[in-house]
Amino acid sequence: MPQKIILDTDIGDDIDDALALALICAMPELELLGVSTVFGNVVARAKQARSILAVAGGHIKNIPVSAGCGAGLGSRPMDSIAAYLENRIPNQDGSCLPESRLPKLDARHGVDLIIETIMAGNGDIIPVTIGAMTNLAVALTKERKIAAKIPRIVVMAAEVKSAFAEWNIRCDPEAAAIVFQSGIPMDVTTWEMGHVASFDKSHIDRLQSSKRPMAQHLVETIEYWRKSSGGRAMPSLFDPLAIATMVHPQLIQWKQGHVSVELQGKATYGFTTFIEDSKGKHRVAWSVDKESALNFYIDRVLSL
Repeated sequence: MPQKIILDTDIGDDIDDALALALICAMPELELLGVSTVFGNVVARAKQARSILAVAGGHIKNIPVSAGCGAGLGSRPMDSIAAYLENRIPNQDGSCLPESRLPKLDARHGVDLIIETIMAGNGDIIPVTIGAMTNLAVALTKERKIAAKIPRIVVMAAEVKSAFAEWNIRCDPEAAAIVFQSGIPMDVTTWEMGHVASFDKSHIDRLQSSKRPMAQHLVETIEYWRKSSGGRAMPSLFDPLAIATMVHPQLIQWKQGHVSVELQGKATYGFTTFIEDSKGKHRVAWSVDKESALNFYIDRVLSL
């Protein structure tokens, strides 16, 4: 039976969210039930998501997509990032399909989509967060019953070997703390894992040589993203790796323990730390098989 998931994403800034959603569409081992967007211009982000689902076609096209929380939960200065992004159009917006070719945006708030989807399940729906954890944190706070119905959470977030606030944590440290402290088992793929598993020109060439609609759409989306960074950047599998490990956890060497988010220190606000413990609730990615991860990604997307 496919693993049932609901995806929460800040698609539209870095390219990895678009790559991750395309991978989900190419994985029959996963059953996507909904997509919620988070952080900044969530309506524009939702158009990005709806475009990828529409390119995938079939029943996937009509999976509900809802706009969620645009700002974080905290009051620290770092949260001004959200205000800066609130009306900003994602850099990949030019690759979106016309609104006339897209299913309508789901009228529910992203938080309510998460709550209603999980509550309608049988304790078998896995939230996957690849952006700030605001929507999931609010859902866990608004409807406390959902925690008992979540078997585990899969996240791309945090960095535990280097001292800095990883982006998905940095955008809302308070929300991340709520999720990590929820007591729900979590699989965590860190910034380092995705940084290691980065494209080179050969991977772009493989996508460009394909005539399949999803490959061509991703090539166009990648080009818009690369232009925004001066044309030098190459995609990294930050978010796609979290998705891939749901089917092939052996791509990663894992450690069990506890992840915590620093909320008090002025200089260390948003930093994450890891304490190894065989009884801990958090399974953290420690090393990655780079070539296997990249080949798995390209092979799957080219099959769509």
